[in-house]
Amino acid sequence: MTLHRDPAAPLGSIAFEQDPIRWMANSATFARPQQQRSKDALSRIITSAVALFSERGFDTTRVSDVAEHAQVPVGTVYKHFADKEALLDAIVAGYRDCRMREITELCTSAQAMAASPRELIQLHLDIVFSAFTVDAGLLRLIERRRLEDASVHQDQSTANETVASLIADRLIQRMPDRDPAELRRQVLYTHSIIRGAVVWSVLPTGGEMGKGLKVTDTDFANEAVRMALRYLGIDD
Repeated sequence: MTLHRDPAAPLGSIAFEQDPIRWMANSATFARPQQQRSKDALSRIITSAVALFSERGFDTTRVSDVAEHAQVPVGTVYKHFADKEALLDAIVAGYRDCRMREITELCTSAQAMAASPRELIQLHLDIVFSAFTVDAGLLRLIERRRLEDASVHQDQSTANETVASLIADRLIQRMPDRDPAELRRQVLYTHSIIRGAVVWSVLPTGGEMGKGLKVTDTDFANEAVRMALRYLGIDD
């Protein structure tokens, strides 16, 4: 799948891959079964786990709930995963690998290479708002687990730095008069601050209650772009 960003579409409209089975395409865990019947069962387990973890939360979802939803015996889940944590870890790893491939593709595309500094900031924040629009349930779960699991926290921090670095690379090319190290630092701050606000907007299950502060509110994304442009000294 080749992703393209439509500059005319509202921010938050990037069509990221939504099929958990495709997330897991390069996963050793997912590729292990040899028989098609076993692969089909594993596909249902993964899809059911993503749906239940996202909707009900990780702590309140039991392995038996996943098995019932996937229409497989509980033993089939345990055949592939040692426990509920191992199942979630496999899903998160597959999800993150898929998203980072897609984001890298967007940031190194011919469209990104030819983009103006303003368009690059729009791309940057479109990535952030799109991810939290389409993946709100799973990202809510990941962000909550960051508070308790150092490895999840480290993995997500590394992913954030990678996204900021991809955008900074493009801006440095388009703004040769700026100090590269300072511009890179400013892009990382921009990413961290605005993404942090977006994280908070989805942490409550019903979303932020403040007017215009839901991740799906167009004004939220547009104002974030304006703030980023001003902070980075890019003409609006």
